[in-house]
Amino acid sequence: MKHRILYMLVRPMFFWLFLLFILEFTKTTAQINSYDELPSGMAKYPFSNSQDSSLQNAIVKKNYWLPAVEVIGLNIGVWAYSKYLTSEGWSDINWETVKNNFKTGFKWDVDGYLMNQFWHPYHGSNYYNLARSNGLGFWESAPYAFGGSLIWEFVMENEAPSYNDIVNTPVTGIILGEISFRVSNLIIDESAIGFERFLREFSSTLIDPMQGFNRLIRGDMWKAGKPNKRSKFNVIVSSGVHNVFFSSKINSSKSYLALRADLNYGDQFSVSDHQKPFDYFTLRAEVNIAPGDNIVGIFASGVIWDNKLKLFENSKNIIGIYKEVDIHINTVYKLSATSVTGQIINTVPLSASVSMQNYFGLSAILMGATNSQYASESGKDYNIGPGASAKIGAKVIFRNFGEIYSNYKRFWIHTLSGAEGEEFVGLLNIGINYQLLENSFLGVDFLLYERYGDYKYFTNTQDVNSALRIYLKQNI
Repeated sequence: MKHRILYMLVRPMFFWLFLLFILEFTKTTAQINSYDELPSGMAKYPFSNSQDSSLQNAIVKKNYWLPAVEVIGLNIGVWAYSKYLTSEGWSDINWETVKNNFKTGFKWDVDGYLMNQFWHPYHGSNYYNLARSNGLGFWESAPYAFGGSLIWEFVMENEAPSYNDIVNTPVTGIILGEISFRVSNLIIDESAIGFERFLREFSSTLIDPMQGFNRLIRGDMWKAGKPNKRSKFNVIVSSGVHNVFFSSKINSSKSYLALRADLNYGDQFSVSDHQKPFDYFTLRAEVNIAPGDNIVGIFASGVIWDNKLKLFENSKNIIGIYKEVDIHINTVYKLSATSVTGQIINTVPLSASVSMQNYFGLSAILMGATNSQYASESGKDYNIGPGASAKIGAKVIFRNFGEIYSNYKRFWIHTLSGAEGEEFVGLLNIGINYQLLENSFLGVDFLLYERYGDYKYFTNTQDVNSALRIYLKQNI
């Protein structure tokens, strides 16, 4: 079990490193810039994304019925695997269990943190991408994620339907699904032949299995086509040392190998190009590895709607609504949040060689979770509920030198399942990136993790840890 959990934690990072290898091997063109240090949704890129990537390969005729059949088939396939190969107790279903599920209605489940906060959303992304890869758009595909989740909750288990699953599976799944669909399309090129074609089809299927499945049954995997017109994007990789000071004590620390990959798709300030949701998005996957311990983070943000805003002379300003997901697993807390975020972003030149970026955002957390030592009273080790978050930050960019930045984000989760009370989690980071070469930077980052639990029936808790990261960053 321990090795399986480690694999589940580190796989996202190595997945994106593998993606970088594929893109480089197949000579995919990427734009370069240094504006990547702000949190999700806050980077600036000097290029334009003119259209949905689903339109940039061969046009797929819309099909509404096939993905509905495929969603049902996916549920039956997962259920059959769990029933006949792994003999999971929850898979023992019959008409009586279905009737009981409808009679009982929704409850909070006791599945593990990673199952509820990562694997259920991944399942939801597959529902969504079955529709997306059959030619349907963002909003047309969303009902398939909700429908597949409802069928699973009421029919495919002998356990009562879950409140948290019916939010996490489709809502977070849509975010992960749209990103994986677009990244998969960045790799597909129907003009490629031979080993390059195989490598592209294989890696794009690894990223979006449902699109790969539909391309297989349609014969698109081996069909000759035109060169792919890719949306603009860039990739940043970094590695270094991450040293955590427990309880902020210098004599109580641990060092980690830090690996991180960032994917930035589109130009946030080209709002006229954002015709569809997620025409601009950011994704970050990071893992910090040490013997017996790992720190993992997955952060994604995609634009739903945005517009230019007039605030000051000689500045660019945007107001927008974004769908975001944050997953933190570190030595202080486990935290996940699926949010709808409103943001104001401002960038202004201070001189011919210096500019500043600022942002402020407020989020409604549709479903969040964080670990708690008291949650075992309800049969699990974390609390679940809705909440809110706020973030603020600034960055000063010096031409031919680098940048300094400061960001703070604070989460509030109101517990509906677990130890009754309120959870508050904050993350502050302050750092500098010094430009070594045109696309290479040396970075130093100070982080402060804080957590406060205000409980109704238990003693309040408070944890504060700090960390220092030193890393090399390369824009590809």
